[in-house]
Amino acid sequence: MLQQLSEQVRECHRRAAEAKAQAEAIADPAMKRSYLDLEDRWLFMARSQMFTESLEHFVEQQPHLNERVPVDPKLPMVGQLFDLMPVTVYVCDASGLIIHYNSHAAKLWGRSPKLNDPTDRFCGSYRMYHLDGGLIEHRDCPMGEVLRSGVSIHNREIVVERSDGSRGVVLVNIDAIRDNSGNILGAVNCFQDVTERKRSERQINILAREAEHRVKNILATVQATVNLSQSDSSGGLKQAIEGRIQALSKVHTLFVQSRWAGAELTTIVTQELAPYLREGGRRVRIAGPTLLLEPKTAQAIAVALHELSTNAAKYGALSDGNGRVEVTWSCATDQQLSLRWTEKDGPRVQVPTRQGFGTQVIGRIIRDQSKGEMRLDWDAAGLRCEIVLPISSNSDGS
Repeated sequence: MLQQLSEQVRECHRRAAEAKAQAEAIADPAMKRSYLDLEDRWLFMARSQMFTESLEHFVEQQPHLNERVPVDPKLPMVGQLFDLMPVTVYVCDASGLIIHYNSHAAKLWGRSPKLNDPTDRFCGSYRMYHLDGGLIEHRDCPMGEVLRSGVSIHNREIVVERSDGSRGVVLVNIDAIRDNSGNILGAVNCFQDVTERKRSERQINILAREAEHRVKNILATVQATVNLSQSDSSGGLKQAIEGRIQALSKVHTLFVQSRWAGAELTTIVTQELAPYLREGGRRVRIAGPTLLLEPKTAQAIAVALHELSTNAAKYGALSDGNGRVEVTWSCATDQQLSLRWTEKDGPRVQVPTRQGFGTQVIGRIIRDQSKGEMRLDWDAAGLRCEIVLPISSNSDGS
């Protein structure tokens, strides 16, 4: 049996090495963390197997213990094994009496049960639950299963509750201890608190779902942008598409910086009008409260501002040296953002005979993706555009 367990230990170390190699070879942070967690699990398995191996060897060398509890806590060798173990561990006899545990177990349970207490069998935790929330009676816990069947349990997760009501997730590895004739003398449970790991796994799953949702939104925006982009030449079409995607790229950089909370409206406007702000602010005036826009709304505003600034640079107030642009916004009490683009002192504006492709892009994204409205006024003194969007309450001002 000692040789067989040693082979299991070697296999655990081999699997841990494979997981570590995978973690070192992959760039994705979430996947790297998953492989490192897997490495920790295999190393924990190796430690628990080594501990069980030592106890088995000790029992085999003590034939007089075959007729009684296999582990005497008073024996120095056994005490050292428990004290030196870097994991949480406890031992029960064949009837489920807790005959020894280390300080790690007492800390995880939140209590120090009496040894050999017939009212406190199988586990020292106050209560236990399945991961789905179902209550586990002490006699039906994993330790009870192993003592009844003799079949080892590896890497099973359960929830333990302490007397103060706090809970944690533990990973249990339980092996039966047998005498030379194969009779079950007890069992040892090497278990591990994986509460933080489970919390991280849930967070990774949530982030993965959010990332999937965000990617779909990004692709929908890009698809709408490409579908609506037209030009008289292939070069013009390429330039139009590149400009719109670049606007999306810049606002997504802001999302990353805010951990996907959104993007601040002043920063979005400043990015789009940056070339004209370098002229000392003479050409552009920006005014409005601090307002953090959620990603979908921020995307719509970024594309709209890109189209408006491109149009102004080609035909409007930014196409000569005298024109000016004002971008102002306010947030109403009903959580409606009102953004106003006003051009002044530029070339005289003529009402277009047909809707331009830039106007179509703005309208489609504002209307279809953000449930907002856009109003254009082709005043002879300069184009005026108002965009009204519903927003969430992430503002620091009004």
